[in-house]
Amino acid sequence: MTGNTISDTGRSDTGPDHTSPAERFAPGTFSIAAQDPETGAFGVAVSTALVGVGALCPFVSENAAVATQSYVNVSHGRNAVELADRGVSVSTACEALLADDPHDTYRQLHGVTAEDSFRYTGADCVDWAGDSAGDDYTVAGNMLDGADVIDAVSSGYADADGGFADRLIAALEAGQAAGGDKRGKISAALLIAGPEPKLYHNLRVDN
Repeated sequence: MTGNTISDTGRSDTGPDHTSPAERFAPGTFSIAAQDPETGAFGVAVSTALVGVGALCPFVSENAAVATQSYVNVSHGRNAVELADRGVSVSTACEALLADDPHDTYRQLHGVTAEDSFRYTGADCVDWAGDSAGDDYTVAGNMLDGADVIDAVSSGYADADGGFADRLIAALEAGQAAGGDKRGKISAALLIAGPEPKLYHNLRVDN
């Protein structure tokens, strides 16, 4: 589940039998989850063409950053971070959560801890969908113009100057410039948890 998985068939006509209102949507179209090598802070930045992505996709703590998207299961993000806080690796946590999810092929889930990273794109995520990873970050997106968006987010983060938040925002800007969500852009969010001092940044923009 940690490979660079790309959907080439698109989503099937019959989606999951959703158990919550949040799962009726496919927010979190492209996102980056990262750990700042300088401060140890964890953060997620995400952009989508639906409202309220900041309440659905990004989850962080002092030990992990996780993004859950596509046909989103919010509990995956929350539970993955909670398990990481107990010392479980993010790959072990996410694999267990997806194994217990009857609709895992519709999910996109990725994240990082100080020890490891995880990325997964289900076969039924809407094209274009895929993921990638760097030394201290993961990137994933669905319903994009193409693979160039993921590449742009990665390079936008890796090549950016400035602080951690600035680099995460630069990643979103690069992804948008490369085409972003093929439906347009409506909301974005930036969520960061810093260890010392213990500080959270929670920025949400809804158009």
